[in-house]
Amino acid sequence: MASSLPRQFACAAEALTSRLPRPLGIALGLVSADPDDAGAIRAAQINAIARISPLVMFASCFNAAITVAAFGLAGVLRPALWIWAALLFALVFWSMRGWRRRRVPRPTASRRTIRRLILNGAAFGAFWGAIPAFTFVGAPPDLQLFVACLTAGMMSGGALVLAAAPLAGMAYVGMVAAGAMVALVQKNSPGSLGVFALLVSYLAVIVVAINWSASLLVSSLLAQAQVRREVAAREEAQALSAHAERMTALGQLSGGIAHDFNNILQIVSGGAARIAARSAQGEEIQREVERIQDAVERGGAISRRLLAFARRDALSSEPIDAGALLAELGELLAATIGPAINIHLDVAMAQSHFMADRRQLETVILNLATNARDAMPQGGDLTVSAASVALDAPLARPPLGAGRYVRIAVSDTGEGIEPAILARVVEPFYTTKPKGMGTGLGLSMAKGFAEQSGGGFMIESERGCGTTVTLWLPQAEGAAPACSEALAPGAPAAAGGRVLIVDDDDLVLQVLTVALQDAGFATMGATDGESALALLDRGEQVDALITDFAMPGMDGHDLILAVHARRPALPAILLTGHVEEIAADPQAPAPFRLLQKPVTPAKIAAQLAAMMRTEAE
Repeated sequence: MASSLPRQFACAAEALTSRLPRPLGIALGLVSADPDDAGAIRAAQINAIARISPLVMFASCFNAAITVAAFGLAGVLRPALWIWAALLFALVFWSMRGWRRRRVPRPTASRRTIRRLILNGAAFGAFWGAIPAFTFVGAPPDLQLFVACLTAGMMSGGALVLAAAPLAGMAYVGMVAAGAMVALVQKNSPGSLGVFALLVSYLAVIVVAINWSASLLVSSLLAQAQVRREVAAREEAQALSAHAERMTALGQLSGGIAHDFNNILQIVSGGAARIAARSAQGEEIQREVERIQDAVERGGAISRRLLAFARRDALSSEPIDAGALLAELGELLAATIGPAINIHLDVAMAQSHFMADRRQLETVILNLATNARDAMPQGGDLTVSAASVALDAPLARPPLGAGRYVRIAVSDTGEGIEPAILARVVEPFYTTKPKGMGTGLGLSMAKGFAEQSGGGFMIESERGCGTTVTLWLPQAEGAAPACSEALAPGAPAAAGGRVLIVDDDDLVLQVLTVALQDAGFATMGATDGESALALLDRGEQVDALITDFAMPGMDGHDLILAVHARRPALPAILLTGHVEEIAADPQAPAPFRLLQKPVTPAKIAAQLAAMMRTEAE
């Protein structure tokens, strides 16, 4: 039975606490609040009391002096009263010694500070409760009236001062009232008992007022904290929205630049191919052609990075075996990175295929490996690993939905990245490399590729501890590796076929026309979709269609759909620098093929020949 009493008491206290308003429970320390809010509330309580401490202490000393003088003039001054006054002055001096330090507002305060405040309140209350306890009985009526007024005034004043911290206020008032109650019980007269009852009522009112004031203060502080959080959240949302708008605008700009750049590269590539076909003039011309073609490849790589950042590159996803992929890349990485870097491949945990554009993924891994090499100028270890991962719940970082993924990680033991720089490394055109050593598109391309593939991207780094870049790519459920379609560059063209070429760029149109004529095709051209449809409607004989995607008015995809509404079996090739989701469009017709600019005339001719042979069969 005895052992159950504490448990019953705890249950009763818990039930009572649950009925209290939350602000009051927080003010009394019975209900927990958010740690930041709780610290700020305690600091506000202490600061509210500390700011008026000098006035309160001065009033205490003044009242003590009046008390000693009153008892001295009445001729009943005892040595104990002198000792009481001296102790009170010492207590005031001790409490005020750190006032200048405490009056400075602090953002948070500990529970220990509040406990010390409660003890101080109880100590002051005990000092003032001693006056009626030791002087009321036997004192002249006028001194009894003085002591009663002094007690009531000290109770009211202390309650007002300590109302911000209700436990401290109740401790103070309770100790003062206890001294008066002891004196009234000792006198044991009808009048003293009546005053005792009034004092109890008065004490109850003061306690309720203290708690009500504290509850209002805490409610106000909680409301202010909530407003601050909402303002901070709104500002963060606005900042994220502004950043997203900037990134969207930059993505659109990048896509537009890449499209125009690809047209230029297409012209250069076509011209270089024609020069190479007539390179009998000497080896110097052949070397110059090779330089031009190398420049085209470099420009194409930059364009693909821009498009990957803008997420407007056409991805041709296929099931890929992680182990086979990394094994094929091993020799290429060794040749690219150099002998100073130790390369480790770990595919032991990769037990499934994943979906991705193989060409783009290889480019991403090579870029990440190159970044790792640059971060380890004195040599080090580069680890490329792959592992199958199943997520039962969505992941916050990176943002991924539940499902099965293959996680590819590229880790180095290099210098690492500072936190301030780490937050910016995926921004387009931001690079820490020396001038001429990087475009600042590698990581933004990797991020865009992973997210466009339906996965996620994450970079982790610590100064002096290396960097890890992780790609999450969706698992290919029950799929076997697909072989990418290879075009034979030397496939003979079907001479005599007539090709309609549509492009709004006159130079691109001229280069394609001449290149296909050299390959044995007859050609005719149009600068927009409407003109091309008009040629078909006039009955022009056309065996295949080649069209650019981005054109004013009708784009290339809509043109193909319109052409196939008239001639359903006509082979068609769409040339584009970006095509967004066109490759996955379920309405795309069967003989439709997509080629990414820049593309060599030989590849276009080979693709045309293959499509026309298929149609003939």
